[in-house]
Amino acid sequence: MKQIQIANTEIKASQVVLGCMRMNEPSLDVATIIQTAYDNGVNFFDHADIYGGGTCETIFAKALKATTISRSDIYIQSKVGIRPGIAFDFSKAHIIEAVEGSLKRLDTDYLDALLLHRPDTLVEPEEVAEAFTQLEKAGKVRAFGVSNQNPGQIELLKTAIQQSMNINQLQFGLMYTGMVDSGINVNMTNQAGLVRDSGILEYSRIENVTIQAWSPFQYGFFEGPFVGNMEKIS
Repeated sequence: MKQIQIANTEIKASQVVLGCMRMNEPSLDVATIIQTAYDNGVNFFDHADIYGGGTCETIFAKALKATTISRSDIYIQSKVGIRPGIAFDFSKAHIIEAVEGSLKRLDTDYLDALLLHRPDTLVEPEEVAEAFTQLEKAGKVRAFGVSNQNPGQIELLKTAIQQSMNINQLQFGLMYTGMVDSGINVNMTNQAGLVRDSGILEYSRIENVTIQAWSPFQYGFFEGPFVGNMEKIS
């Protein structure tokens, strides 16, 4: 498995990240999934506090204890900021509370990476800055990033935060190639030439931000979650 350096960090992790969003499905043998991934070179695991209402993090922590893997052998990333029924909350209080909750459920003292889960377009950068600094100084988060944010939103955060924005987790895969299509079709009057993300691919390369592709094999929620699976989801 190829290892990549996460931009501006000491993290050198597997190129493939195992997403843990569906780990609360009862039919899964999560310990076997984690062990198999690790045995094949995958040592980076992605979570979010809203996955399964938090149960995915709890299930992962319990399953990890049933493997031969030590916490120090892997990288754990989680995301915060989405509040069901409220939409987005990037306040200092919520970020701190959400991270503490994830740490407890994951049964770990620290996150290797923390991402702001999707953009809060009315974010107050100073609130995020205070939360990031507190978490970093306490040794609870080692690297920071965002999810699904455009260059302007990242630059807005950078007006206050002291930490590097190391990661942007974006929708990209077999069925979602917009950030590449727009670059290939520059100055063309066709659908593929529309720039919907303010040139996030070029921005990330210029600013040395590592792009993580989320659900790269996903087809759609109604057509089936993965390419090649056209079953309807009830």
